Amino acid sequence: MENQNRTETIIYGGAFNPPTLAHLAILQACVEYARPRGAEVWLMPSGERSDKTIGVEATRRLAYIDAMIEDTDTDGVETFVLTTELERTIAVETFDTVLELDETYPEREFTWVFGADSTETMADWQNGEWLLENLSMLVLERENHQINPLAKRAMALTIPHLTVSSTEVRKGLAEGRDVSALVSPRVLSLIA
Repeated sequence: MENQNRTETIIYGGAFNPPTLAHLAILQACVEYARPRGAEVWLMPSGERSDKTIGVEATRRLAYIDAMIEDTDTDGVETFVLTTELERTIAVETFDTVLELDETYPEREFTWVFGADSTETMADWQNGEWLLENLSMLVLERENHQINPLAKRAMALTIPHLTVSSTEVRKGLAEGRDVSALVSPRVLSLIA
């Protein structure tokens, strides 16, 4: 049950290596959702995971995120970067982060951002059934994926369909291609 005295806080996590126009669109959608609700948006760069190696130093990723925030219209919405997962020395599991944030910030009601594809596999994550049952979620609609009906507190978050990925940006940079159509201006200034 939601407590009306708690500040709603949207947690948008990811590798952001580097953030693309798709990341920016998601952030903007989170801000637009938060603005009329008086909610805050916290971006949380993911730490090392058992299924994914990030491969870039934390300070660089934080600079990318700051640049993306500057390229977003956050007027009226408090927007922060939370380094909880970056500071971990072990592989990151979503369930552990949920527990840590709930304990550290009892005055907040967290809403987590996931892609529909993530909700489809969430039952297989550490304590995934609990996550599906209990987490308040904003779920990004994805082509050929459905929001898991077991996600009891999920709401759809619609963004423009963008197929750009960080992998595509990194590959383009490695090949010397122009990536200006894939990232926001301030992010481009950091990676150019």
